[in-house]
Amino acid sequence: MRRLLCLIFALLCCGHAWAEVAANVVFFTGQPTLTAADGKTRKLARGDEVRDGETIDTGDGRVQLRFRDGATMSLQPATRFRVERFRFSGPDGGEADGVVMTLVKGALRTVTGLLGKRDRTQYKVGTTVATIGIRGTEYGAVLDGSGLTVTTYVGVVEVCSQVGCVDVEAGRAVWVRAANAKPELRDAGAMRSEISAGDVIPEAPIGGSAGVPSSATPSAPTTTTSPTSSPRGGGKI
Repeated sequence: MRRLLCLIFALLCCGHAWAEVAANVVFFTGQPTLTAADGKTRKLARGDEVRDGETIDTGDGRVQLRFRDGATMSLQPATRFRVERFRFSGPDGGEADGVVMTLVKGALRTVTGLLGKRDRTQYKVGTTVATIGIRGTEYGAVLDGSGLTVTTYVGVVEVCSQVGCVDVEAGRAVWVRAANAKPELRDAGAMRSEISAGDVIPEAPIGGSAGVPSSATPSAPTTTTSPTSSPRGGGKI
């Protein structure tokens, strides 16, 4: 019994060591920080691993991540983003596979990987206003004082508040004012441009939907030539 209690105590004390690696830092600007599940904060470095329960604060910079399932993500300035849970057993998948993330504030743009392509319930991004699910896609999200805006570039995104869900197809956007408000669809083409040439956006996953990179190798960011933004003129996505 004593040995069992010692093992449980050791697992609780060393939770970070057992947390699964979700992504690696490919590129960053500024002085972003990473806060571990135990509350310890350190400066982010290129090539760093991001694990379950860890939070990234971009500060005045940007961070680009590559996830183990092939997804890529670009976090914009003044963004706080957390990986709640990440499980990925490989291209063949597993019953426990899935990813849950939280956009606490700020903006992101992402090209999704294998998680969520076969089973859409494997993928969720939570916010204080609504949750985001996917069907294999590229999308951007902005969370600020006026609510949540999600813009779909490729595929379909499902956005759900407490009172309803909407599917957001490519070329469209949705705005959710509050958790108790219905999502409102908008045309992405009618939005005011906020992204300028040279802004960092995620590169496409290596090998597309069929390939999974064995590791995240740092590389230069890709840049955008077609501007898109929040319908409220908020953060860049």
